[in-house]
Amino acid sequence: MPDKIQGYKVHRTIVVVDSEKNPTKSKQGEAIVNISDPEVVDVSLSGVTLSVSAAVTALNQSGKVDFLTFNDFRVNGIPVEIEKYDIPFSFSKKESVNLPKPASLFLPGHRLLNAAWNEITDTKKNWTVTGRIFVFGKFRKMGFSFKRVVPIDINLTIKNPLPK
Repeated sequence: MPDKIQGYKVHRTIVVVDSEKNPTKSKQGEAIVNISDPEVVDVSLSGVTLSVSAAVTALNQSGKVDFLTFNDFRVNGIPVEIEKYDIPFSFSKKESVNLPKPASLFLPGHRLLNAAWNEITDTKKNWTVTGRIFVFGKFRKMGFSFKRVVPIDINLTIKNPLPK
């Protein structure tokens, strides 16, 4: 991983990521992210759009997130597209803040057939989501402000949002 991404210095830290249904009791790391179960927003010939919200709790610092980018996301091994999250939001130490608007996840039509076949032949009650989120922002600690990007690796199990 490079030292800088888009002018932001890379800062590696421990961020605990869980689903809303199984929130963590861990106080390990600098932040806890609870991700909601996805909701189907749109189904069309071009693909399926899902929305996912999250609550972020910073344990040791406060700051402002400028934007989020998503890299190499897969649901049950099938690549999905998640658009850049351009809505800035602020957070305070030891307080939980919800994303102002849910993130949008898109499963394109050409991958939809593969996903549909997998869902028909091997319906799973839970889905495995993997990928990496890059959190770009200005973080305050001990009175100083730092422009950083924090990579967060995701390996999460969520409830299948598709109706049976």
